Amino acid sequence: MKTFNNLPELPNEITSNWLSSVLGYEVEEAIQETLGIERGFMGDVIRVHLKGDKRLPPSVVIKLPKKVNRVFGELLGVYEREIMFFRELGESTSLRIPKKYYSEFDRDRGSEKQGEILALLDRLPLFMSRWVNAIGSKIAASKKRRYILVIEDLFNMKPGDQVVGLDSERCIQVLTGIAKMHKRYWKNKALDNHFWLLKLDVDAKLRFGIFKSHVENFRNSVSKSLWPHLDALKSGGPSLMRKFYAFAPTTLIHCDLRLDNILFDGNSCAYIDWQLVRSGPAAFDIAYFLSSALHAQATEGEIEQILHAYHSALNIGDYSYEDLLSDYAYGLRMVLLNLTHTGDVELGDNRGKEMMDIWIKRLSVRLDQAYQDKRLNNSLQTG
Repeated sequence: MKTFNNLPELPNEITSNWLSSVLGYEVEEAIQETLGIERGFMGDVIRVHLKGDKRLPPSVVIKLPKKVNRVFGELLGVYEREIMFFRELGESTSLRIPKKYYSEFDRDRGSEKQGEILALLDRLPLFMSRWVNAIGSKIAASKKRRYILVIEDLFNMKPGDQVVGLDSERCIQVLTGIAKMHKRYWKNKALDNHFWLLKLDVDAKLRFGIFKSHVENFRNSVSKSLWPHLDALKSGGPSLMRKFYAFAPTTLIHCDLRLDNILFDGNSCAYIDWQLVRSGPAAFDIAYFLSSALHAQATEGEIEQILHAYHSALNIGDYSYEDLLSDYAYGLRMVLLNLTHTGDVELGDNRGKEMMDIWIKRLSVRLDQAYQDKRLNNSLQTG
């Protein structure tokens, strides 16, 4: 493993001298401000106000692994993945994202084999998935790798608030924006050249095993309206997940497209927090965002308007609106599968728990609306 002697691990190790060395201009004073309290589950986000050379930006944002949830983040590979995204794909997404000033991490030869390892583990019998997850967590806990990302501070933009939610007009703004990236990488085989960019289905069996170990506790804590969808996931198994990935076209997806990860400035928006970025069905991003951000009171007509706007912005000739409807419905169930194991994640204080409760309620409404749509084919309605 390759390590770097002067790589900060804690906020108090980010000094003026260190910032001068990585930014290329003298920093005389660096004043830290913690951002995203109770919003960032995997990382600490720090705004650093800078004084010194006139060529310096007024401030930068620095991301470090969070002490709480560190093992879970290491297990998922989120810290390295975000850094590699900014290095290799960030500038080509067609989206407004923060500029990268500096990034580094301790190298681990095993990280380049992560996709292969997950694919191999996914071939193991389902009953071994819990054991494999436990072993993986122990290995992740033993790692002492350091990661740091220094990016542009988009301080003039207003962050979204997932608890408050959005109306349909703002949802259209976000999704017609992300459509640019989806279109840019639609069925693009070049995505396979990035070892760190995992396919969404590479660990389907492992994720289903985690789902099974949590589903009963989750079931007892949610509305009965979600039970048929939990039952469909449970009976469908990993094959249901793979069916979604097999039939839905693949592109580059954010994979954590929540309102807390969107910044707004009038009619434009920026997309932040790329720790979970993967290749997979575009509709997963759509389902993820509408289930978490759109008010529960939104009508089916409003959702139709949003989906039509996204489909028009995507403008892929062989991808019909009916295809999008089916993929969106599948995607909602994949979001539900992901949310069943949130018990493994420390949600922080009141806001994190409130956000998750609201998300589950909105998701329940979105699922009811989607699976009552008569245009969905029979196989989707039943599975």
